[in-house]
Amino acid sequence: MSSLKELPQERLASMDETGKRVFLHPADVKGRFKRLRIQVHAVLLVLFLVLPWIQIGGHQAVLLDIAHRRFTLFGLAFWAHDAPMLIFVFGSVFIGISLITAVWGRLWCGWGCPETVFTESVYRAVERLIEGNAVQRQRLDKSPWNFHKIRLRATKWLAFLVITLIITHSFMAYFVGVEALADMMRRPPSENPYTFGVMAFITAILLFSFGWFREQFCIIVCPYGRFQAVLMDDNSMTVLYDAKRGEPRRGVAKAEEPQGDCINCYRCVQVCPTGIDIRRGVQLECVACTACIDVCDEVMLSIHKEPNLIGYNTLVQQEGKKVQHFRPRVVILSLALLGVLSGLVFVLTMRAPVKATIFNAKTVAYQILTPNAADPQITNPFMLTSANYTFGSAQVQLVVSEADRGKLEIIAPQVGVPLPGGQEIKSPFFLKFPKSLLKDGKYVTHLEILTRATDGSWQRSARQEVHLVGPY
Repeated sequence: MSSLKELPQERLASMDETGKRVFLHPADVKGRFKRLRIQVHAVLLVLFLVLPWIQIGGHQAVLLDIAHRRFTLFGLAFWAHDAPMLIFVFGSVFIGISLITAVWGRLWCGWGCPETVFTESVYRAVERLIEGNAVQRQRLDKSPWNFHKIRLRATKWLAFLVITLIITHSFMAYFVGVEALADMMRRPPSENPYTFGVMAFITAILLFSFGWFREQFCIIVCPYGRFQAVLMDDNSMTVLYDAKRGEPRRGVAKAEEPQGDCINCYRCVQVCPTGIDIRRGVQLECVACTACIDVCDEVMLSIHKEPNLIGYNTLVQQEGKKVQHFRPRVVILSLALLGVLSGLVFVLTMRAPVKATIFNAKTVAYQILTPNAADPQITNPFMLTSANYTFGSAQVQLVVSEADRGKLEIIAPQVGVPLPGGQEIKSPFFLKFPKSLLKDGKYVTHLEILTRATDGSWQRSARQEVHLVGPY
């Protein structure tokens, strides 16, 4: 005969037989993993709130200014024309999480995912403070609406709103900058309607997700739970129940049969934030939060049994086999991550602060200025494309090589091309030369490309080969 606490097999624990949402109120838990998770979450929360205020090289440590197409990551400057380089950055994050999943399972979900961090360590903490423990919250859910229930719910959601506004403003600081955000906050919303609308929308989404939707996001919306099935295998570390040691459970085994260590207390179910029974094996809904490990260890110690009936383990270890650390998917992901990081380092190392390249203009190949002269003057059109990868202003200037000085003349709208930070500018210019310089209608020369900051703090020079053409 099954226990009344037994979860249904045909539906989620967060859903009743009619398909209606059942709100989960995980019981409080104490233990080594709980303490460690609180510390990790505290560090992540402090980093999230403080990082926009940190300055590196006079610029915000992390800034994703999409409107102005500029991005800073810990002193590195990226612009819209750096899109290929950003592929390396985000590719390393994606492959890194994939590698973590292949080795340690859903470590990201339980320890680093914003949904888990904010829901478990912020919103549920506030909920416990206002409405009480899990049993008290369950009773409040079932109680009729009266002044006491309205007061508690109103207080809780007001606190949720204040917290969400703090999160939203901190989140927006990553995209508009702390100075711009502070200025917007001092002005009426009508002066920045677009930013205000985005913030209101994000506030509503976060309040809905962290305050109400919660585990449904992990179970229904987030694709990572499905994605993990491709990356994990029997050698991946995850939270597992030791069925060989725990079964048959107390109350399930017959009196004359030996019983396992599991006393069927259902404490592991009561503390689970997604409402699953970890004793049913690896499940998509498990976020590896380790709450079941801590509470089971507490129960085992209270009945003088060894802990780790539920713990971090692999399926092959439970079968008494040795874990294969260097299996194909781990090796492939490790090499891919190393390749992407190496590519990023190489590109950053080779990238000059200011880059300038000369191209032949897509117009006439040449033009004769003095056709009746003994040595006609000819011009060739070119285009100078300059890109400034820094935040400061720079200048690009072309100089004829020493070997051709006096033979060639650069004709341009201005001597030096001003180049604001993060800008890419195309500047037309002409090279003027006598026909006698050509041999069989062609001549190869070099131009010096000088790049310098407006304050003269640095200067770089490059040489580019230029082909001159004319009649013959």
